[in-house]
Amino acid sequence: MNIHLTGDSLMARYEGCKQPMINEKLKELDRELSITNTAHPGDNTADLLARIKIEILTGKKADKIFILIGTNDLAINKQLTIEQFKDNLVESIKLLCTVYKLNEIYFITPPPVDEQKQRYRTNQLIQEYTLVMKKVVKEEHCNVLDLYQEFINYSQLSLNELLHGMLDDGLHFGQVGYLILARTIAAVL
Repeated sequence: MNIHLTGDSLMARYEGCKQPMINEKLKELDRELSITNTAHPGDNTADLLARIKIEILTGKKADKIFILIGTNDLAINKQLTIEQFKDNLVESIKLLCTVYKLNEIYFITPPPVDEQKQRYRTNQLIQEYTLVMKKVVKEEHCNVLDLYQEFINYSQLSLNELLHGMLDDGLHFGQVGYLILARTIAAVL
């Protein structure tokens, strides 16, 4: 199976690997998987829209596309309004539908943050933007994977342990977080 991953730094981070860690973790679960990853650190939905035709829709079509986006839309230091976020999601879906069928498009919600370390994002804001994402995706008949809830449901580590990556900023997670993300994606492959 061929999959395309895109979004922001949570999909792009290497975390000490030779390729994005999500690629590594997915390959550990399925060696036959072919992965294209066009994620860009710092991207929000406006940035995604700006590059969707050039970087995402021009290459070989994958069997499924997974978009982890929203974390930077809600960051208070560079926040897009809920309405802008919603409009950008709708426009992204319209563009993606020029290549992908609706059942091949998966949006992934932002994970929670460790509010003791993260200065620009709160779990309340994440939940507000996640509700908008879920509503838009449902109305547009695509798929949504709730990474926020997957992190909350993970009982083997506390949330602050899960959200401890190389940056240790309460947002960028490490090995276990990427395993959760990989399992969330693999569950629909």
